[in-house]
Amino acid sequence: MLWAAVIALTVLRISVATSGAMTEREAFLSVCAAHPAGGYVEGPAGVPLLLSFLQLFGGSGLLVLRWIPPLAVLLLSWCIWWIGRRVAPRRTVVALWGVLGVNLLPTVNLASLVMDGAMVTASLILLTIVAGWHAVASREGSDRSSLRIWALFGTALGISTLFYQPIGWLLPVALAMCFVMQGFRTIPWRGFAAALCLLTLGWVLPLSWNAKHDWIQWSSVAASFDSIQMGSHVFSLGLLVVITALIVPFLVSLAYRGRGLRWAVLLLALILTCISALVLADPAMIPSGCLSPQGVKGMSHLAEALLTLRDGRPDASGEKSFLIASTPGLASLLGERIRIEYPERPGAPSVFVAESPSLNSSYALWPAYPDAVGAGIKDTLYTQEKTTSPFLGRNALYITTEAKEELPQTITGAFGAVGLLQEIPLKINGREVQVRIYQCENYRTLSL
Repeated sequence: MLWAAVIALTVLRISVATSGAMTEREAFLSVCAAHPAGGYVEGPAGVPLLLSFLQLFGGSGLLVLRWIPPLAVLLLSWCIWWIGRRVAPRRTVVALWGVLGVNLLPTVNLASLVMDGAMVTASLILLTIVAGWHAVASREGSDRSSLRIWALFGTALGISTLFYQPIGWLLPVALAMCFVMQGFRTIPWRGFAAALCLLTLGWVLPLSWNAKHDWIQWSSVAASFDSIQMGSHVFSLGLLVVITALIVPFLVSLAYRGRGLRWAVLLLALILTCISALVLADPAMIPSGCLSPQGVKGMSHLAEALLTLRDGRPDASGEKSFLIASTPGLASLLGERIRIEYPERPGAPSVFVAESPSLNSSYALWPAYPDAVGAGIKDTLYTQEKTTSPFLGRNALYITTEAKEELPQTITGAFGAVGLLQEIPLKINGREVQVRIYQCENYRTLSL
């Protein structure tokens, strides 16, 4: 009955998730998947690499993205069931109620409705905790059996570090637990060495990328893929799912130790269940700081308008305008519907992000329109300018929600003239927003 209820909740989550539109962050993850790397400014490479792997087999689009988190909840549920069995080995009901309680958590239901990597990351972290717990607790058996168990732990560490890099700290924690429980002489050094080697293999890709990019992920210059905002604070939804899920089996175990504790836990469970019910029944109730499965609607109309304007308003030399969006999310959403090849910048995204002096997005690491890669203009006054942007003198279409007086200097100062062409309404999480398209003429690069 329990697993039937879990599967029913999974079907409900899938139906709610697939009823909306793609969010900016999901589109951004898809763009990252099209640029495989060892890491990104926003976080580890695990989720984009997973999406890139699925794209190899034709798995792309909203339906594929939204199926992943609800299915990851099944793995999360199994991990909680395993932990519940260890927390209260003589009361299997603790594991059963723990699984049900986790599936009713608001954090779990929020993370299961959109693909921002939170649920996948949380499930893999819990799976690694289970593997480490099993390795520490495996006192009996042959050396070969122990080596296999620790190798499984190392494999989980190596894979999970691509999604959450600090997961490697679980290995010395497991070693310390072996020392406390079994003593120094009984520590399985061969198994520990195997797990360390597998973890090191998982570290190669992210550490090499970070070393190449001045350890940018440690600078916190951009919000993580799975970040949510509560007031003035930003949290990782994946970590919140792990913390809240781990607490549940222990709370259920406490509920069986006294009537007062039982009523307190039941009251808390009722409150959390009501919140989850509201989230699943009406996604519009989701706070603005969290992703909603409603997503951004109206992008097809915006993309059609942009292509019409681009085709109908070439510059003086007959070249079509290149496209610039004000944010990475908007650029990614448009890039999902518009495919443009720029011969001047091979490998560039279809829609650029407005130039910025800060590396606050992975777009800053990809080919961009301000890059000085073209031959410079021969001028006796500027003899040292040997390269310049290949888009010099070209027109652009700038897509933003900003009014004319709010346009950034990176746009007004980099073009000879900027004028409003068209306004198109979009619905972002059910709220209407006006998107404006500006004609930007004669790109001349931003003055120093």
